[in-house]
Amino acid sequence: MAGKNKLVLVDGHSLAYRAFFALPEGIRTSQGEQTNAVYGFASMLLSVLRDEKPTHMAVTFDKGTTFRHEVYPEYKAHRAKMPDEMRCQMDRVRQVVEAMGLPMYELEGYEADDLLGTLSMQAGEQGIDTLIVTGDADMLQLVDERIKVLTSRRRFSDTVVYDAEGVRARYGLEPTQLADYKALVGDRSDNIPGVTGVGEKTATKLLQEHRALEGVYEHLDGVQPRFRIKLEEGQELAYLSRRLATIVRDAPVELDLEACRVRGLDNSALVALFRELEFRSLAERLPRPKRPAPAQGARQLGFFAEAGPEEPTAADGSYVIVANEEELRALAATLGEASALTIDAETTHTDPMLAELVGIALSDGPERAWYVPVRAPGNGPRLKLETVQRELGPLLADAELPKYGHNLKYDLNVLRRSGFEVQGLAFDTMIAEWLVNPASRSLGLKNLAWARLDREMTPI
Repeated sequence: MAGKNKLVLVDGHSLAYRAFFALPEGIRTSQGEQTNAVYGFASMLLSVLRDEKPTHMAVTFDKGTTFRHEVYPEYKAHRAKMPDEMRCQMDRVRQVVEAMGLPMYELEGYEADDLLGTLSMQAGEQGIDTLIVTGDADMLQLVDERIKVLTSRRRFSDTVVYDAEGVRARYGLEPTQLADYKALVGDRSDNIPGVTGVGEKTATKLLQEHRALEGVYEHLDGVQPRFRIKLEEGQELAYLSRRLATIVRDAPVELDLEACRVRGLDNSALVALFRELEFRSLAERLPRPKRPAPAQGARQLGFFAEAGPEEPTAADGSYVIVANEEELRALAATLGEASALTIDAETTHTDPMLAELVGIALSDGPERAWYVPVRAPGNGPRLKLETVQRELGPLLADAELPKYGHNLKYDLNVLRRSGFEVQGLAFDTMIAEWLVNPASRSLGLKNLAWARLDREMTPI
């Protein structure tokens, strides 16, 4: 329904953990900072904002120990401490949340699960549907007519949304029965004991027949003797396990809908952070606001509003298409006075041995360049290859004129196959980046311009 409120609640630690273990450790900045958890977390939030278009959104985090540790000291006691490589990324995760302008909820004595349970209940009481984004299947017990859960499958980016029917299909039980289910089978990941000897099939059958833990124990006479003995012996642990597994719905926290409202997005903070983290692919996923007509006045777009492509802007400097022989001769004369020459071949293929030359871009200094086309679509301007060879060939072959470029090995192969010999190679920015940082993920020209020069290349 148009205009209907929709709240997205994000399980911060769980989502970051899932990303940390799902994505390669090699996702790092050029300075060596590991960022796989931050990248996965930010990517998931951007996807949710784009796909779900929530009106409200917030992120929850764990904080300290909880009441569960008090009633059962062994709760999660077997878990290894957070890896240092993960711990150092959590501040960055919070920076992402802050840059997106989203509120964070955390409360001493309660897990993020309990805050998610409480906040989603408060939202439902106000008639607001909630989507919980998490890497933890424990959240499925919260699913009802107003609450759904989005989580990852085996691959982090492969997500599934659970409604009540989805929970029934997976477990054969109602969402409200999942805490009772864990009371019987336990949960190794959280060190919840359950009842020794009662497995998943038996627990499911018992709950399908008797609805809840109380019903199971009220009808022990009808249970097979070998399971009845185990249930009798494990009754105390069963009820303790259910308490440990049950998500709190009345934690002392209040949903502030106004603070959670998804407002117009100021890209500057996110772009600055993504640049620092070298997340160019994520920066490209941010919405690009269209400039409104002057009569409409300025406005901010919400997350992933239907902005359409960004309006082209005039580039600073002088960039000229050389359209005829007279202009080409003038260019050759100008470049003959240059102290250095930057070259870039535009081609039809990424393999230099298969590529055909489309044109040559040349520059003799900052914010000043020419493009010489030898092929063009339709009736676009172009010059004969022989003419370009005659006028520019001597300049490219001049060993005393330094040549700069990016991945020049490719350009030289294409140009040589097109009848040009290039001499005087002086500097290749791709080789330079590799020498500075062999592990760099910015070897491509777009990435390198973005990371090193704070420049976004115009897509072609």
